[in-house]
Amino acid sequence: MNPAEIYLKNMVENANPIRLVIMLYDKAISCIEDAIDAIRSGLGETENVKRKAENLTKTMDILIVLRASLDSERGQEIAKNLDEIYEILINEIVSANMRNDISTLEKIKGILEELREAWEEAEKKVYGKEEVTARANE
Repeated sequence: MNPAEIYLKNMVENANPIRLVIMLYDKAISCIEDAIDAIRSGLGETENVKRKAENLTKTMDILIVLRASLDSERGQEIAKNLDEIYEILINEIVSANMRNDISTLEKIKGILEELREAWEEAEKKVYGKEEVTARANE
């Protein structure tokens, strides 16, 4: 394992449950950004088509994991709302992928960033502080 992989493994193993959700949002946001960059770089190149598809697939996989981790008993209305949001985002990603729609992908990124911020606020309330991650330091 290289130093970056060791660092990431350590972060994941020592993170609180809310921070793990935030880390998933970080990765989804990063993947959306990379997909947008691939589209802007030109889809005439096979590498960019592949990069766009891989990143949008990763984003959808993350949203599926987030949906599967919702606790409807404890989360009640919030869990129900998040489930609906995740479903809409997945459908919008599929649609944006087919149309190479940067505008929709940027809106999805904005929604993910807002949700990430809400989870950070929840983390502060539950744990009394925000954990520091690579994205928080950017």
